[in-house]
Amino acid sequence: MQLQPLFGNRVRAAQRDPADPFWYGPVSRPVAAGVSVTVQSALTLPVVYDCLQVLSQTVGALPFAIFDRQSDGSKIRRDDHPLMVVLRDPNPETSDVEFFGQMVFDIASDGNFFAEIRAGRLGPISELWRHEPGHVTVERVRDGSRRYVAKLDDGSQKVFTDADMWHVKVLPHAEGGLRGMSPIHAGREAIGAALALQSYAARFFANDCTPPFVLEHPTSFKDDISRDNFLGAIKRWWSGTRRHSPGLLEHGMKLNRVGVNNEEAQFLETRNALDHSCARIWRMPPHKVGLLDKATNNNIEHQALEFVTDTLLPWLRLIEKSIIKHLIIASDRFIFEFNVAGLLRGDLKARYEAYAQGRQWGWLSVNDIRKLENQNPIKGGDIYLQPLNMVPVGTTASNQGAQESKNEPRIYAPNGDIVSRIYGGNIIRMTDYRQEDVRNAA
Repeated sequence: MQLQPLFGNRVRAAQRDPADPFWYGPVSRPVAAGVSVTVQSALTLPVVYDCLQVLSQTVGALPFAIFDRQSDGSKIRRDDHPLMVVLRDPNPETSDVEFFGQMVFDIASDGNFFAEIRAGRLGPISELWRHEPGHVTVERVRDGSRRYVAKLDDGSQKVFTDADMWHVKVLPHAEGGLRGMSPIHAGREAIGAALALQSYAARFFANDCTPPFVLEHPTSFKDDISRDNFLGAIKRWWSGTRRHSPGLLEHGMKLNRVGVNNEEAQFLETRNALDHSCARIWRMPPHKVGLLDKATNNNIEHQALEFVTDTLLPWLRLIEKSIIKHLIIASDRFIFEFNVAGLLRGDLKARYEAYAQGRQWGWLSVNDIRKLENQNPIKGGDIYLQPLNMVPVGTTASNQGAQESKNEPRIYAPNGDIVSRIYGGNIIRMTDYRQEDVRNAA
């Protein structure tokens, strides 16, 4: 018994064009929007590319240092630490800006960063060489440690141990904790929808903004060959150099539009919403990627500060802790830190007002302020001031009074006693005097 096809009696194999993008698309599972999302395809979205560029370029430009922690809680900057030499010049081909920028780009896109540790003249860590995240496989061996199988540029493979490979991975972890989860993979549905919308826009403009339509025939074609010939003629007429030439429909045929137009589909609103959804994958403030529809002059500065505290700081702490754990030998003594003070400055007026307050109340010296402004210290700039109505701890009132002038302005009580002394508008001491002194002072 044979099963007849649902439509017609003939079964024909589909003729797929060898130039069809189907054959050249990424090999991955498509999302609900019908497109495949990879790191390479996601980077074609301007908002995704902007997010990764903002993160990588910002971190790559930050100053950093290694500090020696003291027993009293203070810390001393150690620019002579051997690891500082390596981090400032990771290898002969890469600068520190490129190295840290590429690191953030890898962990923000793939969720993992791999760097081969090479020994040399500087000790066990003399050079750091990045490996492509997609070319490294992480495996768990029997003793519980990890090994890394990396594909080299010449096509060969090389196995590394934990001691030879520096691995930075984001949260949450994947593959049983062996790798970090790719943010692009986690947000693939939002990215896929934005890719589908971008592809639709490209096809729409490539078709001269002509909406989809169907041709309605009052009767029917006599056979399939006549129908195919007619459709082929229509395609040739409305393509190439003839696309703007007038056409003619015969035999009572009608042209009907199908679907909805871009305005009815809220194309711009949908694209803007998808851009915001993609930015949320990296907790990126909208103004950082050019989404200014809800930004004002009053909140841009606060959004810039939130970018440091809410967006950038988790990535910085991830890198700092990884360096302390995997690269610094005496990790209980030395620490690695990025300096984000320059990003938290705010506007000039607010910054100078904060400096003035810190200077007047005694927790900032002139050289402290100059250091925050990237200026050299000056002679005598390490002196801290104190308000006139406050004295150092342990200073008695008698000692303080011995240094004061007896001719300063005074306030008298009704009985003639001096209840306070005033200097510069500030009450600095309470005392009592004999009435004879009061009369003489009067």
